[in-house]
Amino acid sequence: MNIHERLKYLREQLKLTTRAFGASINMTGGSITNMENGQRNITDRTIRDICREYNVNPDWLINGNEPMFEDVVGNLDIDEEVKQLVKQYSTLSDKDRALVKGIIDSLSEKITGQQVTKK
Repeated sequence: MNIHERLKYLREQLKLTTRAFGASINMTGGSITNMENGQRNITDRTIRDICREYNVNPDWLINGNEPMFEDVVGNLDIDEEVKQLVKQYSTLSDKDRALVKGIIDSLSEKITGQQVTKK
């Protein structure tokens, strides 16, 4: 798999359209399509933007060396169950993340008796 194929694979794993993926890194969907098809080069800046936005391991995107994603919770001082929850949460869509946040807020309100302030 080359870098263009890995870009498409990444986008598909994230369940994003080319338009949504491009918008997240200030590019058009057409530009993403052209990169995925190998009709446009993927610049160093685009690689940095993708890796920053989606916690992608640059070595995976450029060379195909695993893991695909950076371990952003590996060094946190939390138990393994919470780390696994964070990893699972990071794969959710924005809509599903909002749902999870709502559930957590509701549980917190129930436990503490205080309404959670929305940001």
